[in-house]
Amino acid sequence: MTTQSNLKGILNTKDMVIYGLVFMIPLAPAAMYGTYLGPSSGMVALCYLIGMVAMLFTGLSYRIMSKKYPFAGSVYLYVQKSLSPHLGFLTGWSILLDYFLMPATVVIIGSSFGNSLIPDIPLWAWSLFFILFSTITNILGVEWLSKCSWVLFVLQILVLIAFVICTIQVLVNHTIHFNTISLYNPDGFQISGVLQATGIVILSYLGFDAISTLAEEAIHPEKTVGRAIIWSILISGIIFFLTTFLAGMVYPDYQTLNPDTAFLDVVNFVGGKWLTTFTTIILITSFGMATCQTSHAAVARILFAMGRDGVLPKAMGRVSVKFQTPYVAIAFVGAIITPISLLCSLDTIATMVSFGALVGFIMLNFSIIWKFYIKDRKLRSEKSAAWKYLLLPLIGLAVTMGIFVNLDMEAHIVGFSWLAFGIGYLFLVTRGFSNPVPQMELG
Repeated sequence: MTTQSNLKGILNTKDMVIYGLVFMIPLAPAAMYGTYLGPSSGMVALCYLIGMVAMLFTGLSYRIMSKKYPFAGSVYLYVQKSLSPHLGFLTGWSILLDYFLMPATVVIIGSSFGNSLIPDIPLWAWSLFFILFSTITNILGVEWLSKCSWVLFVLQILVLIAFVICTIQVLVNHTIHFNTISLYNPDGFQISGVLQATGIVILSYLGFDAISTLAEEAIHPEKTVGRAIIWSILISGIIFFLTTFLAGMVYPDYQTLNPDTAFLDVVNFVGGKWLTTFTTIILITSFGMATCQTSHAAVARILFAMGRDGVLPKAMGRVSVKFQTPYVAIAFVGAIITPISLLCSLDTIATMVSFGALVGFIMLNFSIIWKFYIKDRKLRSEKSAAWKYLLLPLIGLAVTMGIFVNLDMEAHIVGFSWLAFGIGYLFLVTRGFSNPVPQMELG
């Protein structure tokens, strides 16, 4: 092992799109479909559609920043260089909350499905297996990560294809009838409830941000990162929308569904026991292995970037000579998510996961406007400047701000408490804000 900070750049656009899609989990609606039904009054497809639009505008801002700063660190680096090192640290600190909770969340979901399939294996054993698998494969390198991502992505798509085919069959047989309740329910429409559910749905789109954390492991990151982000948002959004639209059409009487097993009940209705079992197995591998791997990798790269800068302990910036991965950060993430996965319930952390991401998205969109439109007179004079550097990020800012305001109160309490702790930590690191915030000098 060594303290050098050179990562191995081998990923192409397709690899990074698949990485993002696996992070976002094509089967994500299957795990938390019941959670979304109540606040959205059954309009889950509408929530995913709003989420896709919101993330697409923000994704365009990521594309601009990834071209300007093709380095690991994501919004931490982007805000640091565009606004100020202090705000960059606090933005990175905020999104760390989500990135630590995300792998723990998917481990809990994967373990619950595993335990339901094989009750003799306890939840804690499933959790430890998933975390150990993720830690080892992440240390081994992005080649392993990429290969696993491709395999597990294909398996998820097979499940979705089977679900679509079975739904079409019961529709043709007149067992169900066409309806649009998942898109618009006139009897229960409340914009506050839809936005609250969308705030949780945003969790499913976090993978596009994670793509930017692998910038230093990509081929031509100034091009591949932005392309992969846009494609992953579009593809995942279409998949999420189609899946939840069909689920709503199959079971319009959503109030009778068990929130814990809602989507599997829908699957069982259209496909029977074989499709339910197949879906459960793929959910175990998708959440417990695939997304645990990718989310683990993302938070490790944020820690790596902050450690390399010196704003976190320098050990976080260490890279393995043999595998060219940030092994200290990866091992640290594994150690942190273990107690969270074992001791916390899904209900406790599910509503908190989007806080940091939304803070990051808000700060990123504002950074685009500030740096490229307000401060840079040369860019502002370009023909498309008002569209690219003002209007689009302003829409992204407005939509993400609207979702952020409508987050659950518990998410705000935990999120702002975490942010306050980060301010205290920054106060100590900078000796009462008298010293500059450590940061990497870009060549």
